[in-house]
Amino acid sequence: MVRTLNLEISEVATQVTNSFHVAQAPEPERVVLAFERAREAMGPVMAELLESIEHQDDPILIDIAIKADMVGFAAEIVSAWDFQHQSKSVFTGVYKQMLRSEPHIVAGQWRSHAQKYSKQRLYNGRDLATGFAHQLAERIADLLTVAGAFTTTEVVYAAYAQHLETIVRTSLELQRIIGEEVISCDYEVLMVHFDEVFDSDQMDDIYGGEVAMTGPPGMVPRVLSTADLGLRRVETIAGSTDGDTAVTMLLKPKVVLDTIVYELGLVDDEDPSPSTETVM
Repeated sequence: MVRTLNLEISEVATQVTNSFHVAQAPEPERVVLAFERAREAMGPVMAELLESIEHQDDPILIDIAIKADMVGFAAEIVSAWDFQHQSKSVFTGVYKQMLRSEPHIVAGQWRSHAQKYSKQRLYNGRDLATGFAHQLAERIADLLTVAGAFTTTEVVYAAYAQHLETIVRTSLELQRIIGEEVISCDYEVLMVHFDEVFDSDQMDDIYGGEVAMTGPPGMVPRVLSTADLGLRRVETIAGSTDGDTAVTMLLKPKVVLDTIVYELGLVDDEDPSPSTETVM
């Protein structure tokens, strides 16, 4: 199901990117607000790349940014307890404590019931997909606006509503399965944070290593964004008194490395990594 979700995200990102057009007269106030939201969602480097580079002839960075934003949004849904940010730390803390003191299957049963009944109490069976799809449309509209397009949340939602809801519904179903149905272990979706050093044991370069070879000599490639979600299984080792776990990587996340800016000729080889410097 994670592979299906990654494919759905990639297809939508491609469609949105292919329809990108630079606006003739962007609205400065709209761009400023969109930039601040994109900066919060994607980090300063990606927001500045989107704002400062001409994308009309080669919109690859738009595709990268949209994928990364949708991957992050999907990961938030899948990893949530009941979609209430204020309750996540409480549930997570209790669950970790149980894992140190109880067999995994006991803790897993509690986790399953906690997620199921908390969502029932909060939403009473209400369909959350449309609201989440609107949020996703807003985030995409912000990225496109920063990149120079003239668009709104309503325009993006009208054009891609069915596809966005498919991504959201797949994420919601994955959240339900790994949160409520699986009790003998934990399944965790994985994404890689910006500026982490590339580790081929824990992640895959989406460009197969070609981009990693670009950049100044001696440069250590770092992650610019995550393009595909990964998945791992975590099990408490039987008989452990300290809650020791066995972790199995089932699907490595795929990442875009910061050396992409050298491959695309956006900076010179003599310039420092975009992870540490603002791209102008």
